[in-house]
This record gives sequence, structure tokens and C-alpha cells, in this order.
Amino acid sequence: MKIFFKNLALMSLVFLLGFLGYENVLAKDYDLYVDAEADGSFDGSEDDPYKTISKAIEMASEEDEIYISEGEYNEDLVINKELLFFGEDLEDVVIDGQLEISKNVEAKDFTIDGNVVVKSGADIVFDNLIIKEAPKIAIEAYSGNGEIVVKNSIIKKAGTKGFYIQKGRDIIISGCKVYDNEEEGIDLRSNVDGEIVGNNIYENGESGLEFLVSDSKLNIKNNIFNNNGSSGIAAQYYEEFDEEGEITVSGNTFSKNSKYGLDCASPQGGQIKVDYWSESIDLKDNKFSVNKKGTINKSCNIKQTVLVPEVLKEQQNENRQEEIVANEKEKELQELLEKQNREKTIKDNNYSLNKLVESKKELKEQVSAETQKIEKRSGLVTFLIGPNYKAIENIKTVAGGFGEHLSQFDDLDRELIEDSNHQIAETERDDILVFVEKVNALIVEKDSKFSLFGWVFKIF
Repeated sequence: MKIFFKNLALMSLVFLLGFLGYENVLAKDYDLYVDAEADGSFDGSEDDPYKTISKAIEMASEEDEIYISEGEYNEDLVINKELLFFGEDLEDVVIDGQLEISKNVEAKDFTIDGNVVVKSGADIVFDNLIIKEAPKIAIEAYSGNGEIVVKNSIIKKAGTKGFYIQKGRDIIISGCKVYDNEEEGIDLRSNVDGEIVGNNIYENGESGLEFLVSDSKLNIKNNIFNNNGSSGIAAQYYEEFDEEGEITVSGNTFSKNSKYGLDCASPQGGQIKVDYWSESIDLKDNKFSVNKKGTINKSCNIKQTVLVPEVLKEQQNENRQEEIVANEKEKELQELLEKQNREKTIKDNNYSLNKLVESKKELKEQVSAETQKIEKRSGLVTFLIGPNYKAIENIKTVAGGFGEHLSQFDDLDRELIEDSNHQIAETERDDILVFVEKVNALIVEKDSKFSLFGWVFKIF
């Protein structure tokens, strides 16, 4: 039925105007927009976006959301404000250059053909990014406080390391693919705390993961370390960083690494306590296969804990109960979010619908004013010089907006939630059709009447 109404309106309006353009003008909810193909006065709006990301950063306020359209952006970015960046497409939005970050930044859905430097004190939250072909380190975080969160991303083909996280940082690296980097996939220095969970770390030139044990608290869980040029994990000790760590390595898979599944080493030598590695690293339920030098380097002096069936069954039951509780909480949270989203959508729908109705009303008033001019012309004047051709042309110009409004009502109707709003949209579409048909009939009637000198006025 919607298609029938839309086609009927199009036929009427084509007769009236010759052609109409349709465009969805519903605004997205971002503070600033960037488009590499932009050409205009560049005010950062959706209709007139900035041409460069650097300009958007310069003009942005703290915590602004910046939307980046598809395209290649050849620029180095200095991000010194708390900002959020959203790409239109993971692979088709490409920033070719370096990101230097000194404030908290969130980023999602684009590619960085270069590297990222995170200065001390800055947090990053990266989700669904590709960071590739960095000249040296793909993501380097300077020492100091600040959180490094990288999720569901690809880190590949760096000239040296995929990650290099220096002293004092908190990290979450999860759901990532880290591969084909010239040196380590992930390199952590001392006093780094956090989680490395559910990643696929493979085919790196040196170890998949290297960390300095001293004063670090890490949960390394459910990762795959495969076919790395050195070991799957390389734990390190330095005399000047001799504190024990709290490292849990559980549920990981180590296969086809060129040295060990797990290696323990002291690159600069020094006296190490006999139980240093075993006191610092807890191995639980990992799988090792076909690592060229063996499963675990003997110098580690660590035996893996394998859960016996009774303990394993008890733990599985506990995990199952925890999962049930977590699922219930997740369900409650999801229901709350759905309710909030519905309320927000209804509010946005009402605003958009009211705005569109008011705009249509203004068009009708303009057309009605020109129609009155046509109808006021006396019969004698019409016979002599024809109808009010200027008013007719004005109607044709103004009434073009009805086609656009009809399309917008159709687009909006697909997003409406409440039945009452659907009825309003349907009524407004019907009103446009009736009004256009009425105006069209009036123009045809007036324009077709004989006039003595009307042809002259049509020309001039």
C-alpha cells in the first residue's frame, strides 16, 4: 500500500514539476562529521563536513563524538582532547599516519595504516580496529598510569612489535588477532596489570607474548599461541626488576612455536631464586603440542596444574551457577536497556514527526497563498491575459517539497514504534496526495482556458 501511495504521488508531482529528488534527511547523532570528499564551507555538520580529521579535532570540544566517512585520510593526528571516533566502515575508512594520543580516546570501526602512540596518563578504548604496517611499533604506550583497552581488533605487519606496553599500565587485550609482526606480538614491561583473554596470537617473528614478571599481575587466558618465531610466551627476569609477579596462565593453546610453549629467561643474567618462576607464574589446564624445543623450558621449574575430575566437576558446577547468575543479570540489564532505548526512540520519533508535520504545513500555506492569487483574478482579465502565470510557477517551485516530504514520511514510518504515530504519518501522506491532486487540477483548469493574449505573458 505504501508503494502505491508513493507512486501515485510521484505521478502527480512529475506532471506538476517534471522531476523530483528524494533524500533521507534524518540527522545522525554525532557532534562533528568528516568526509575526505567534502567540498564546501566546512562547518563540521553532516551536510557540510570537515575535509580532514585534524580540523575536526581542532574544532572539537571535550567528549565530542566525531563521525568519519569512507575515504583515505593521509594525516598524522595529535589528539589532545577527550574524544570519540566512529568510522563508517572498518576497511573503507583508512587513516594513513600516526596517532599521538595524550588524552582519553575511544575509537571504533576504522583502519589505521600506521601507528599509535599513547602518552602517560591517557586511556584508550579501541574496538573493531585494524592497525597495520606500522613502521615500527603498532601500539606503544608510554610508562605511567592509564588504561589500554583493545578489543576485537587486528594488529598486523608492524615493523617491530604489535604492542609495546611500558611500566605502570593497566591493560585489557581481548578478542584480537595479533600476527605477522616482525618481533613480538605483545611486549609488556614490569608492573603491568590486567587481562589478555581470547586472542589469536600467531606467526610473529619472535615470541607471541613477552612480559617482564616483576610486580606484574596478569590473567592470560584462553588464547591461541601458534607458529611464532620464538616461544608462545616468554617470561623475563632482570636484576633491577626482581620483584615476583602474580601471573595466571590458563586455558591457552600453544602449538608449533619455534622454541617453547612457555619460556623463562634472564636476558642479562643474574642470580634468580630457585622458586622465582613458580612463585610468580601459575599454569592451569593449558594445551601444548608440537613446540619445537618442548612444552615448558626446564629453567622455569614450573609444573602445570591439571584439575582432577572431582575438582574439575565441582568447578564446572560453580562456573555453571555463576554463568546462570551472570545470564540473569545480563537479561535484566538488556531488558532495561531495551526499555530505555524504546523510550528514547519514541521521543525521537515524536520530535521528527512533529517537525515534519510542521514543515509540510508551512509548504501548504505557501501554496495556498499562491492559489488565492490565481483564484482572485477576474474572468475578464483571465480571458484577456490568461491566469496568473507567476503564481503558477511559484506553486511549482514551492510544491516540489511535497515529493521530498512524502519520501520522508515513508522513511520515518518505517522507524515509528507507536501505532498512533503510524496513523499520523499515514494521514499526512494522504493529505499530501489530496492537496497535490487538488492544486494540480486547479492549475490544469486555469492553464487550459482560452485567453486572448495569454501566450504573450507566457513568453515574458
